[in-house]
Amino acid sequence: MRTKRAFFYTAALTLSMMLLAGQNANAGQLYNSWDYGIDSFSDGSGGAVFDIKGMAVKQSGDKVYIALTGGMPLGGTTDPDDYWNQGHSVHIGWSDLFFNFSGQDFQTASNNGQLFAVKFADYGSGLSTGVYQGVTAKSITQEHGGYSNLKWYYDWGWGQNNTQGTDLATAQNVYNYYYPTTVAQNPTWNNTPILNAIGNGTKVGNISMLSDSELSAAGLDFGHFSATGDYTIGFAFDKALIGSGDYVSNIFLECGNDGDALKGNFKSTPEPDAGAGLFILGLGFGMIKMRQRRKSLLA
Repeated sequence: MRTKRAFFYTAALTLSMMLLAGQNANAGQLYNSWDYGIDSFSDGSGGAVFDIKGMAVKQSGDKVYIALTGGMPLGGTTDPDDYWNQGHSVHIGWSDLFFNFSGQDFQTASNNGQLFAVKFADYGSGLSTGVYQGVTAKSITQEHGGYSNLKWYYDWGWGQNNTQGTDLATAQNVYNYYYPTTVAQNPTWNNTPILNAIGNGTKVGNISMLSDSELSAAGLDFGHFSATGDYTIGFAFDKALIGSGDYVSNIFLECGNDGDALKGNFKSTPEPDAGAGLFILGLGFGMIKMRQRRKSLLA
């Protein structure tokens, strides 16, 4: 009988720890229930305003929370000299946030209309803010004085370690994700477009912008990674608006001067307390047995 009780006690603890570990399995860097993609602090071509320091994603119940931090304010900035239109100024801000659940490279998923995307910054593009599905992506970098291709960005020396966060840490990792194998193995200025904006898609719902205090209350802490930028932007939306399973999420600035990415997993049926519940159950069972044993020794 003692052997069976010990077995169930051990099994409960083991299962609870496995479930808790499973929650971390797909995270870039998990801290306080947020998945973090911490970008290089020195790969923002053009200066600090173009440097993304990190992004973070959290699923809590039926909501998804997103946070971005760096030198770019939500409203964007103005570059006084447009590279493609000398003598004229150009607006540069955040582009759209993408989620790819397809298991394919980004360009292939885009061509197949299999991306989800979130537009959270409204600069008058004609698309309203919100969550989109069935998305194909396009490049708007040249409209905003930026790099016409990703190879150019790297050729100019911006391929720092963690070039797009810890999940896409090297330039080759980035090529492998964004392009088919034939391109990734031989990237050029002609075959590596920076697809950073929603081209087509169907809006399926809205987002809610979050204040710094709301993000802090939700457990966000870029400071844990020394990655707090001058501006932190946050928003939330219903989990039902987006896919489930393993994903890669990514974002660029409108000019393509920096980008960040994160690998994670969304559960179709959130189970935030399953692992903790089993862990407590296992501990409770163990404490009961310890008390019973102590009583028997004192009897």
